[in-house]
Amino acid sequence: MKPRKSFEKMPDFLTKCMNMPIDNRPKFILSGRRNGKTTLLVKKASQTNGVIVCPTRKMAENIYQTAYEMGICIQKPIIYEDFLKHRRGTDNSYYFDEYGIALLNDLTRKLALFEQYKVRNIIIDKESIDSINSVLENLRVSDMEGRKLQLKVEVLGRNEN
Repeated sequence: MKPRKSFEKMPDFLTKCMNMPIDNRPKFILSGRRNGKTTLLVKKASQTNGVIVCPTRKMAENIYQTAYEMGICIQKPIIYEDFLKHRRGTDNSYYFDEYGIALLNDLTRKLALFEQYKVRNIIIDKESIDSINSVLENLRVSDMEGRKLQLKVEVLGRNEN
């Protein structure tokens, strides 16, 4: 028996009506360079007909070529900007590769603006660090073997409370 189209709405039904939480948070996978992270994304994208999203067009071309060489059929990867401009709807699964580059670029750009405009002091209160850590604590993070990891911002050298 083929599932009805309404079956796709099941996660919302389970969450809202059956009080069964569905965890739709993305999973962050951390590992060193050349350890198979992109290969893992290629395999996952192939299984779900998902789209890989990466920082540059050159990386997108390389991923597509890698998938071809592996004999795996995937949709053509896109870059972050294309994802933000032209989201293809919620029916696609997206797999972000090398997202650390995007985070680093965002932070670096903001810090460069501070330097450009000669900002002399920036105040960050302890509660802001606690809030950042609260966000980080709620992320699903693992290594390549699936072992759970925890991200945290740590302030070193402070002697006050």
